[in-house]
Amino acid sequence: MPKTKDGSGKLIFFSLTALALFAAIVFFIMPALFEGKNNLLAENEEGPFYLNKEFTEEDPLLTIAPNLDDMITGPIITDIDPSIGPKKAKINIVAYTDFECSYCYSAINEAKKIQQEMPETVKLVHKDFPSGSQESASFRGAIAGRCASEQGKFWEMAEELYQNSDNLSEDNFIALAKKLGLNLKKFSICLNEDKAKNYVIDNIKEANALKIIGIPLFYINEREILGEINYDELKKIIEQKLNK
Repeated sequence: MPKTKDGSGKLIFFSLTALALFAAIVFFIMPALFEGKNNLLAENEEGPFYLNKEFTEEDPLLTIAPNLDDMITGPIITDIDPSIGPKKAKINIVAYTDFECSYCYSAINEAKKIQQEMPETVKLVHKDFPSGSQESASFRGAIAGRCASEQGKFWEMAEELYQNSDNLSEDNFIALAKKLGLNLKKFSICLNEDKAKNYVIDNIKEANALKIIGIPLFYINEREILGEINYDELKKIIEQKLNK
């Protein structure tokens, strides 16, 4: 581009460069944060997406593509994760859990009681936060739960997995699937495909972005609660939120 006396040519060049880089970030880099069909940043009608309202990207020439932990302050709620309750609930209880965790099992049962008592108001959402090792029993158990979810039996399988937390093996997954009346061929294929595994990985990425350091971890709407929680404590928090 030819130079001009007033420098307008240089200004136009840098403006166009900035615009092109900004477009690349928005349309190519951000969608690549998560691969495949399970795009956690996709818009959804399921519930809230707790964006970090303080996040800004001031200069596309200087700022790298944003990380997930810069963009969210709470769980991403979509229809991908297993849930019980209305799509647009006033109260979302989101539980980050692991099938090897006995405390998680106890806390989940308390949350289920609340949801059953307030079925039109409360939604319970499951999030996987197992061991990061993909060969661990913890991680494989999370995959088994997702594979049961594909056949509409997540919560039934979750109950079995919690009760069999000391035997999260491939053979036992098949036995549990048979007990629940699942299609064993589909279930077995699912255990070894990437789709269910990627759902678990995305949940782990989300939990890490939220800097979750322990389980069970609950979000009641935007409020974060770490550790065991009982029915009375849950009910009190929910009533406070409903009365605001």
